[in-house]
Amino acid sequence: MHAPSPLVPPLSVGLVGLGLMGAPIARRLLAAGVPLVVYNRTAERAREIGEAGAAVADRPIDVGRRASAGIVFVMVTDHPAVRAVLFGRNGVARGLSAGALVVDLSTVSPAQSRATAERLAKRGIHFVDAPVGGSTDLAEEGRLTVFAGGEAADLERARPYLERFSVRIEHLGGVGGGSSMKLVNNLLTIGHVALAAEALALAEGLGLDRQRTIDLLSTGGGRSTMLDRKADMFRKRSYPAHFRLRLADKDVRLVEAAGRDVGRSTRLGREIRRLYDAAIAAGLGDADFAAVFDTLLPRPSGTGAPPPPVAPAA
Repeated sequence: MHAPSPLVPPLSVGLVGLGLMGAPIARRLLAAGVPLVVYNRTAERAREIGEAGAAVADRPIDVGRRASAGIVFVMVTDHPAVRAVLFGRNGVARGLSAGALVVDLSTVSPAQSRATAERLAKRGIHFVDAPVGGSTDLAEEGRLTVFAGGEAADLERARPYLERFSVRIEHLGGVGGGSSMKLVNNLLTIGHVALAAEALALAEGLGLDRQRTIDLLSTGGGRSTMLDRKADMFRKRSYPAHFRLRLADKDVRLVEAAGRDVGRSTRLGREIRRLYDAAIAAGLGDADFAAVFDTLLPRPSGTGAPPPPVAPAA
């Protein structure tokens, strides 16, 4: 692996959104010596990153004003949140000068990324959609994959910072290319977990031992990266959130919408989404998306809810 690009001079960059992914990304940047200005809707999360060395802004607009490198990263849950932090009354865009760069790490649709880019361009602000592949543990280890769309020169401006929390940065064409690849990636990722959960539920119905089934699947043709990564959660039926189930559900809905936009069928995606919808209805939205397993197990007699996990979801 090549050495990260140098940060010369070490100007401050902005980061808005300090959730499950944003917080470890912030810590990676700070550990690399990047001066960071952060904002988060929940003040407590911002304070935690402030204690690690970041400057904490009271409003998104102040992140734009104080990011001396003219670069602001955004990592929030969905497109409405992106719109709010960028274009709200105290949005980031109001604090940035012409020529600045916004890099959106959030998972949104290609059409939504293009709409954001067009709106920023009216202010002379550049844009790269750069959603990341990987969950919290990979973010903490700096091993994310970045799917980037936008002008090559804009990506190069962001690269020295992206390299601090990723191992692979792929340029996938113009704005929307990164978001497109992220949805393709997430359809498989989320689908693999749903299919593994269904296979394990079937195994239990057939009287097979869960531990032994997982061990055998992990050495055969049914093995997948996601089965390996979620095996311990499936074993214990405990789902500390690395990627929240409600966000997986949101992403599959984005997949369906993107498929409609280009005339491509996502029939399996629709079935996957129905499983995640059921898990949300059962109160598992804030658990890891592997908790879809619980919705496939037999319900206790006289109830409509799945059996409770062995331990509460974090």
